[in-house]
Amino acid sequence: MNSIKNIHPPIDNDLGLLIIRSIACISLFVRHGMEKLFRFNEMLEIFPDPLHVGKLPSLIFALLTDGVLSVFVLVGLFTRWSTLIISVNLTIAFFVFHRANLDGGEIAFVYLGIMILIYLCGPGKYSVDHKLGNPY
Repeated sequence: MNSIKNIHPPIDNDLGLLIIRSIACISLFVRHGMEKLFRFNEMLEIFPDPLHVGKLPSLIFALLTDGVLSVFVLVGLFTRWSTLIISVNLTIAFFVFHRANLDGGEIAFVYLGIMILIYLCGPGKYSVDHKLGNPY
């Protein structure tokens, strides 16, 4: 019976958290953050304003989440606060902008699920937060 247990690799939840943080945050930053960072003026003309607070505040908030906080989550810095703020943006994107429609808002829904997962589990030991002794 013990030989069956030995055929499975050891489970490393912290490595799993690093991998999911890396995949989600690199994708979020490259696909959405860089666009906002390097094409800010162009994006300002066409950016949606789903909460009717103005295009500029909406774009700045999205830039903060996609272009800055995604990098924080990637390295595991202020992870829980960062995922919480990113989740606010993704909730607005999915439920308000995409009207909870998976046909157009699937990626926002998937990112939201991943951010909630990271918020609940924390960044794991392969993170700046862990090195600093910061539980957040």
